Amino acid sequence: MGIELSAIGGSKGKMAKNQKNSAWSGKFTRKTTNPKNIKTIRFLTPVVNSSSVEHLGKRPIETFSKNLPETISYNLPKERVWDYEGSFMEAMRNILVLGQCFGLMPVINITSKIPGELRFSWLSLRTLYSLVCLLGTGIYTGLTICHSLSSKIEFVRVVPIIFYSSNLFIIYAFIGLAQNWPSLMETWKNAEMIHPIYQTAKEKRFLKRKICTVTSVLLILSLIEHVLSLGTMLHFAHVCPDKENQSPLEALFKQEFTQMFAYTHYSLEKGILGQILNSINTFVWSFMDCFVIIVSIGLSTGFKNVNKDLIAVKGKVVSEEFWQKQRSAYRRMCDLCDSVDSHISRITLVSFSNNLFFICVQLLNSLNKKDSFIHTFYFWFSLLFLIARTLAVSLYAATINEESKEPIHVFRVVPRESWCLEVKRFYEEVTNDTVALSGMKFFYLTRRLVLSVAGTIVTYELVLLQFHQDEELEKDDPCKPLAIA
Repeated sequence: MGIELSAIGGSKGKMAKNQKNSAWSGKFTRKTTNPKNIKTIRFLTPVVNSSSVEHLGKRPIETFSKNLPETISYNLPKERVWDYEGSFMEAMRNILVLGQCFGLMPVINITSKIPGELRFSWLSLRTLYSLVCLLGTGIYTGLTICHSLSSKIEFVRVVPIIFYSSNLFIIYAFIGLAQNWPSLMETWKNAEMIHPIYQTAKEKRFLKRKICTVTSVLLILSLIEHVLSLGTMLHFAHVCPDKENQSPLEALFKQEFTQMFAYTHYSLEKGILGQILNSINTFVWSFMDCFVIIVSIGLSTGFKNVNKDLIAVKGKVVSEEFWQKQRSAYRRMCDLCDSVDSHISRITLVSFSNNLFFICVQLLNSLNKKDSFIHTFYFWFSLLFLIARTLAVSLYAATINEESKEPIHVFRVVPRESWCLEVKRFYEEVTNDTVALSGMKFFYLTRRLVLSVAGTIVTYELVLLQFHQDEELEKDDPCKPLAIA
């Protein structure tokens, strides 16, 4: 079925004859200055069961009068619909899928853009895999604690305990977060639907592109650090004296997993399993920082969208209804921030305190002598990456608080004619409320915190210097501290 163009022409007599044969001849005539000359006007005529364009003169007139359908299809090309809405839930779903590969966030239908389709089940394969990762990390953490307490307690022996204990808690925290993730995304979706956030396809892709860029850079650098760590272990497995005629692979695994093989006999299967577990924990250690950054980007973008409408009317006279609407939108974003903070504050606390601890450890180890180029390169790369990652978490999270205070600049130039009770209430909420992510309410992630952390690092470093025993380390076997660290 299609559209057919028909041209009708002929004399006055033919036109009368065709009218007798068809109830609808599709003709319209008008007289010109010459009464003998009759012209017809051409127009589109729908024809049933026709797929080509023909002139009417080549088809019988009866085609127009028989079996006409009630509806006519024109086979017009369908308009392409852009199904990406640009929501936060859509922007981070690929990142969460990556996290599930390492036992984090076991939510069913995590790739869906509808919050109602998200589910959590203790019997799902994702949850069972997360529980296996949790159990494996818990066993290795227990072995690490027993190995560290079996001899004289030294600061270098505490480092792996902190590393694996924090990862154990993070896996547990993400399992708990997965149970509340569907309801949290429903609340987030409702907050985004207050205003049409994005209009064009480019604007819709902005949030996802930003999140993917930050995540890719962070995880790629984390992968490079992990590879350099393995390279350092391979170097010292080759340099350290071979007392038992070990193979290079056996020497590597025994150096890297001293806690495991101190209580069990060596086997290649155990070494591979330990390497898999170590890789999962290394990813978890970086992913918790990445997750806090992603959530911070999403919340700060929501506040930017609310501020966009306020900046558009800066210094102009607007109605009280406008201020009421904007105050309601701002209040909903504040409630969303409080709800998100209540669910992820434990992850934020562990992320921030963990980074602070390892920065102090690395600064303390910077005083030790490095006896190879790869060890030196790995150490300084790890230290600079750790500092940069901590700053990224702090600054991205602080953006939430900065965007929440942005309406103050609009309130300062509100005209007298536009000042009302809603503006006063709005102003008091913005100035008095502290809108930011926190670490279990012990601290709020703002720009002032960065300077406080810098001062704390200096203080802790002075204390840790008292435990520094660089001269004793040089006299001991160089493989022993490296194996533990």
